[in-house]
Amino acid sequence: MRSLQTFVLVVSLVSFPVLSASAEEPKPAQQSQSAEKPKCEHGVQKSLCTRCNPKLAAVFKAKNDWCAEHERPESQCSLCHPDLAKKGVK
Repeated sequence: MRSLQTFVLVVSLVSFPVLSASAEEPKPAQQSQSAEKPKCEHGVQKSLCTRCNPKLAAVFKAKNDWCAEHERPESQCSLCHPDLAKKGVK
């Protein structure tokens, strides 16, 4: 009887961390929502939008990521890159 109790105790202690770890992990849908950064009205991450934060333009220009024709970063220019418009960039 004592060996059965010991066996049950060992099995429960071994399996408990595995069960609790899987219960705490967020689901993939939750991960993408929590990892998603807030976007501005232009469809760009708020902290990186040069139209909302004009002072950021110098940073993008220094990195050679600037569309002079449309006055925005090349990486955010949906006019030059229509695939960005499909992602919600305006």
